[in-house]
Amino acid sequence: MVVAEVGDIGDLLSAVESYDPDIVVLEGQSQIGHAQELTSIGAAIVVVGDVDSTTRWICTTQADVRALVHCDDPEEELVEAVRRASDGTGYVSPGLSGPLLRYMRATLPRHLSVVPTHTPLTSRESEVLQLVRRGMANKEIARRLSLSEKTIKFHVSNVLAKAHVASRAQLIASAAAM
Repeated sequence: MVVAEVGDIGDLLSAVESYDPDIVVLEGQSQIGHAQELTSIGAAIVVVGDVDSTTRWICTTQADVRALVHCDDPEEELVEAVRRASDGTGYVSPGLSGPLLRYMRATLPRHLSVVPTHTPLTSRESEVLQLVRRGMANKEIARRLSLSEKTIKFHVSNVLAKAHVASRAQLIASAAAM
C-alpha cells in the first residue's frame, strides 16, 4: 500500500516520521545528496533508476538500499523488489544486474580476490556463496540445500564478514571483479 508520495527530502523525512513505512521507493536521481539523512530513516530503500544512478546509490551512500530496479523494467520487477526488500533478501532486477556487474568489474581494483579474506570459507559457506552469486534469495538457497532459512542467514553473514563487505550486492560485485 502506498501511504505517501513526496517531492523532496523534507517531505520524505516528515512522511517517514508520520507513517513509519517498512519500505521507501526512491527514484534513482533523487535524494543521493541527502544520503546521510536517509541512513537513519529505519526503512529499507528500493531505488528505481538507470545503471548510473543505482550504482551511485550503492557506492556513495550508507543508506539501507535493499533493492535496485531499472527504470525501464516492467512494474512486476518493482513489485518483486519491494517483496524481497521487505523480507530482507534483497533484489537487483534483470535490467540492472548485467550492466551493474560490468560497471563494478570495470571500476573495482583488480587486486580483489573472489572473497578477500584471510579466513578461509567452509565448504558450506562456499556453496552458499555460489548460490548468492547466482542471485538466489535465502529462502531459495535454504530449499536447495535442505537447510533452514535461519541457517542460510548465518552462513551468508559469515561470508559477508569474511569478505569484508556489508551487503550481498558488494559481495557479488567483489566476486565478479576477477
